[in-house]
Amino acid sequence: MEFRILGPLEVEDEGRVLKLGGVKQRGLLALLLLRANEAVSRDRLIDELWGDQPPETASTAIQVHISQLRKVLGRDVIITQAPGYAVRLENRQLDLERFEDAVTRARAAAPAEAAELLKGALALWRGAPLAELDGPFATAERGRLEEQRLSATEQRIAADLELGRHAELVPELERLVREHPLRERLRGQLMLSLYRCGRQAEALDVYRSGRRLLDEELGLEPDDELQRLERAILNHDPSLESPVVAGVRGPSVAQRRRASSHTEAPVPPDSVAVIDPQRSRVVGHVLVGRRPVALAIGHGSVWVANADDGTVSRIHPDRREVIRTIGIGAPAIDLAVSTDAVWVANGSDGTVARIDPSADAVVETIDLRGSSELAWNPTYAVDADDDSVWIAAGPHHVLRIDPTTNEPSAIIDVGHVPVGVALGQEAVWVVTTAERALRIEPHTNTPTAEVPIGYPVALTAGKQAVWVSDSRGQVWRINPDTGTVTQTTPVGRGLVGLCATDGAVFAANNADGTAVQIDPQDGRVVGSVPVGQAPTDVAFWDGTVWVSIQSESAQSESVMW
Repeated sequence: MEFRILGPLEVEDEGRVLKLGGVKQRGLLALLLLRANEAVSRDRLIDELWGDQPPETASTAIQVHISQLRKVLGRDVIITQAPGYAVRLENRQLDLERFEDAVTRARAAAPAEAAELLKGALALWRGAPLAELDGPFATAERGRLEEQRLSATEQRIAADLELGRHAELVPELERLVREHPLRERLRGQLMLSLYRCGRQAEALDVYRSGRRLLDEELGLEPDDELQRLERAILNHDPSLESPVVAGVRGPSVAQRRRASSHTEAPVPPDSVAVIDPQRSRVVGHVLVGRRPVALAIGHGSVWVANADDGTVSRIHPDRREVIRTIGIGAPAIDLAVSTDAVWVANGSDGTVARIDPSADAVVETIDLRGSSELAWNPTYAVDADDDSVWIAAGPHHVLRIDPTTNEPSAIIDVGHVPVGVALGQEAVWVVTTAERALRIEPHTNTPTAEVPIGYPVALTAGKQAVWVSDSRGQVWRINPDTGTVTQTTPVGRGLVGLCATDGAVFAANNADGTAVQIDPQDGRVVGSVPVGQAPTDVAFWDGTVWVSIQSESAQSESVMW
């Protein structure tokens, strides 16, 4: 059985579209599908379907609609679960789940694969979502889902631009900018496409018309990214040229940028760079496994997760050499250190590995795929202390694992795909694809604050603040006590790793091959060290900065729009 909400609500069973009831019955099913595998209370269903003035028979009507839906769908699909009802779905039965999964995987893929993933995801859309439904909930959900579609479209266009498809993008982008004139990323993508087609004057006219519209409608100036793009077009900046396509068009944008500098990139791919931040220079490097993606510090070592060969490298920081390579048997994508363990999140494998640092070996692999609570649980990120291990897991949960039993002790629904998780002083922080940072109270396992941010890429929690980098190249500072954004720093697109110390915040810039230092007090960028290739994560150890480096061919973030 397949459920579809990315367009008119439909249920198909063995090639036959099932006949559903009227607007209220369809609205009830839509509400349950949007919160699949979790209980929705009767009171909430009534509020969402009838608003502030429900009829006296609303509760009875809910029971009748549930009974009728069970006759169509089967009694096992909609279950009674206090304080209301829940739709029980298996993996990938819902088109929205398949869409969100593809979008998430595309974020870590090379441009060609990302473009195909996103095209497949967008092909799931059959028109305006839930178009036949009425009421406040339907309007709000349509807006949220349409925003996800537009964001995925922008992401797909970014991948196509990386592949040199600017000419074929122009008509589509012109239509999209007409339909969404205040979306600055779409406007920037159109400007870049026109410029690459030799239409500089038209590209600048697109900027000027957007600036006028923003001023008239909102009293705002274009954002920093759009202003930088305009200046680059005026100056015929070489970085705007089309990137590599099968080696025919010369060096990539990132390669040209680095070649134009006077500093040779000192670090080879598949290594970890060592930086002296006081002198703003690379002082060494250590070769590790294939495609290192994450770093952690602990047990007198620097730990490196290598995604492509499924290993963790343990580095002796003084000798600057790998002293052990530990096989995980899965694509290690994140790791965290506690007093007696190193925890590794294994991405699409749906498992978490526990390494005993005294034995340099995996002593437990926790399989999350078979959970009765969740249909499918890719593990995106991990953080840990002595009491708990916190896992950002699909499709929209944070799992808390008890390290004494290696079993989940809590499953927390965060509403959307979690991108990262970090332990703060008295809370757990999670960032999601809904462009939100959530503060979770560990004593109750419940979210207590929701902070709007840009589309998140990396997350770290320091003693005084929580820091998030977004896909537009900004670093957000969040006050952990008030749950408010206190500062944003534009750094440049491609930020894929963050770490915070008492006196500095460091970021790995995957797009321009640098490690960036930010003053946490005023948000200024106070240093930038070229490391070459494509940095992925950053960590701080005893006065030195460690940066994982993968090859440019494996680079996971687009250089330009």
